[in-house]
Amino acid sequence: MADCVKTGSCSMGKKLIVVALAVVAMAIVLKKTDLGSHVRHWWSSTKQEMNDEVSLKWEIDRLNKDVDDLSDEDAKLVDQIAREDIEIRKLKKDLARIEDNQKTNRDRVRVKATDLQTVQAKSPSKDTSLEERGLEETVKAAKASDSAVTAQKALIESRESRAVALRQQRETLSITRQELKNKLAELEAQLVMLQVEQMSSDDPADKSRVAKVRKSIEEVDTRIQIERRKREVRGELAPQEKAEKEVAPKKNVVKEALNYLDEQDNNAQPKVETKTQK
Repeated sequence: MADCVKTGSCSMGKKLIVVALAVVAMAIVLKKTDLGSHVRHWWSSTKQEMNDEVSLKWEIDRLNKDVDDLSDEDAKLVDQIAREDIEIRKLKKDLARIEDNQKTNRDRVRVKATDLQTVQAKSPSKDTSLEERGLEETVKAAKASDSAVTAQKALIESRESRAVALRQQRETLSITRQELKNKLAELEAQLVMLQVEQMSSDDPADKSRVAKVRKSIEEVDTRIQIERRKREVRGELAPQEKAEKEVAPKKNVVKEALNYLDEQDNNAQPKVETKTQK
């Protein structure tokens, strides 16, 4: 506990607990009350509006940016083509050296073969095994240079084919980029025409500011009518209460008092019975 107080981790832990409880309480309120319903409805409608508000113009601009980014691919192809060209130059330079060596070896074979042939013709009994072995070694060297020339030419041919393929790929990419840009330009023109049609229409688009303001005004008007009708309904359900509130006519107290006295006087006088003569 002492370590907790010293390091301040207790205070931090309490704060985290308070925040967690607040989040839980808010979640319960949002789930159980009308406020939660309003928030969920707001989020649902907002999310839908966010999807709807991804304007076509913004989407076209994004696609134009993607097409422009294809220039990176073009730059890579240019780099590869340049490297292939440099490598082909080196290979051709090496081929020239190998071909010179090949020519030298062939000349040596020719010279040694001629010399040996001359010796054998002049001195048939002379031992020419040493010259023969030398000629064989020279022939081997000449054949090796022939193989080197063939291999070098094949390598150069393959690299040249690769360079041609890269150039074709770059040309295809360039054509494709232009086709995509033309298509996007066409879509942008169609979008402008659509906007013009919407602007000239009597009924604005559902997502326009005018439509939203009109809808809000209609909602307020409806609410006012509902409130007015609620007051009328309350009056219909309590007619007696309305009658009680009516002002009674003012009484003539003096007149009522005199009438009362007259009635009392009339009641106090004796009644005279009249006898009828026979």
